[in-house]
Amino acid sequence: MNIGIVATGSHLPETVVTNDDLARRVDTSDAWVTSRTGIRERRLAGPGLASSDLGRLAALDALRRARLSPEHIDAVVVATSSPDRVQPSTASHLHAKLGLRDVPAFDVSAVCSGFVYAAAAAAGLMTAFPHHRRSLVVGCEAYSRLLDYDDRTTCVFFGDGAGAAVLGEVPEGFGILSAELLTDGSLVDVVSVPAGGSAEPAGPDTVRDGRHYFRMDGRGVWDFAVNALPRVVKNGLARAGLDTGDIDVLITHQANARLIEACAASLGVPLDRVPMTVDRYGNTAAASIPITLHDALVDGRIRRGDVVVLATVGGGMTAGALIMRWY
Repeated sequence: MNIGIVATGSHLPETVVTNDDLARRVDTSDAWVTSRTGIRERRLAGPGLASSDLGRLAALDALRRARLSPEHIDAVVVATSSPDRVQPSTASHLHAKLGLRDVPAFDVSAVCSGFVYAAAAAAGLMTAFPHHRRSLVVGCEAYSRLLDYDDRTTCVFFGDGAGAAVLGEVPEGFGILSAELLTDGSLVDVVSVPAGGSAEPAGPDTVRDGRHYFRMDGRGVWDFAVNALPRVVKNGLARAGLDTGDIDVLITHQANARLIEACAASLGVPLDRVPMTVDRYGNTAAASIPITLHDALVDGRIRRGDVVVLATVGGGMTAGALIMRWY
């Protein structure tokens, strides 16, 4: 069975948070954030909404566009780094909210690389066990729940949102051609939420010290990304018998516009082939790839037969590329 993405969907909360809004809270400015990141605004989930709630709306959008209902789905794979709970999985919460029964559902944790890892896992499941004919892959993040809004080194980057894709059978020659995934565990502390797990259980001291908030070494992320993202793209293309000149559309993780520009330049891919949503939505972590893919499809930037590359980096540190011929 040739497996490809047959439909996409997304959901962005209605509340918009601008750079000027954040400048009222932390020592920053619209000019500073825009010039260094390309981000002008991001979305904020309403009170009481969890990642699975955003994921449900994105999933229903993708199912509607695929002309399917939830009972047509054989597996659910969720990518998130802002899970509803430590356990059970956010996929289980989404499974319940979609009214599913008996089909498997599980999370993939690769931070901002999560959607590419989840899509690769879903495709692998479908290949190994062909009775899984359709999979729902969802990237969903309520990142605002993890952010310290007194820390300008993190709060200006991130936003809330969700994107989803339905994987199914496509004709010969189309669909996923290859995948390239890597992790460098020696860099595990570059991006993290230090407390709240078994290594450092949550308690009064961790809350007092803010160790339940997201932390990031921006320079470390940049140094890893500008090397790893072009590498996984080139290796993935080589596995598919292609090279960078064959790329029609490059969908990258939307971490920072300057970082996207640097990676595109390293690959020799013109920026008019690299859709961006980071200016409007900020970094939505595991949701950024499917959100940007969906926007590109809605805008008519992807056509049948195009070589579409999904490329990402994330905490862990992780990187991944999915090479597809679009159907």
